[in-house]
Amino acid sequence: MTLKEATANSLLMFVAATCVVLIVKAISPPPHGIPPAAGGASGKAAEAAMQDGVRVYYIHGNFRCSTCRSIEEYAKEAVENGFSEELSAGKVEWRAVNFQTPGNEHHAVDYEIVAPSVVLARFEGGRQAEWKALPEVWELVGDKNAYVEFVQNSLREFMGAAPSQVPTPATSPEFFLSPTE
Repeated sequence: MTLKEATANSLLMFVAATCVVLIVKAISPPPHGIPPAAGGASGKAAEAAMQDGVRVYYIHGNFRCSTCRSIEEYAKEAVENGFSEELSAGKVEWRAVNFQTPGNEHHAVDYEIVAPSVVLARFEGGRQAEWKALPEVWELVGDKNAYVEFVQNSLREFMGAAPSQVPTPATSPEFFLSPTE
């Protein structure tokens, strides 16, 4: 697959995901004043909230390209290998969610999903306190080591720990070079 074809496919997926989000928003607007996963609609009530900790979501739709599957695989590996103690202690939780499954539609709206994404959500006292999407994973999926380090550093930082010194797409000059340079 050429770079041009890959770019065209990515743009088509982005447009399709955007349409899904707009349809979901039109069908079931989120309740005002209720943070995601804190209660409300029936899909939200079915999802058990963490007491205290961080849930790492990989949120996807029914159609899953090979890049989407790699994004899930690498993120899961990053969490399992970098946070095994936290997973065992219940401080970190991994969850893959298909937002097109009945009851899960709210994830697309709650987390402003327009394409398959990795999202970090912090829970305090059984309520979601904040969340952060990691759209940079799309830029890093071609370099598994950089991807895993980015997700681990993002999660450490989100949990309040100091990340190691690994360049991110926004700060590393090599991410701005064209393939011919």
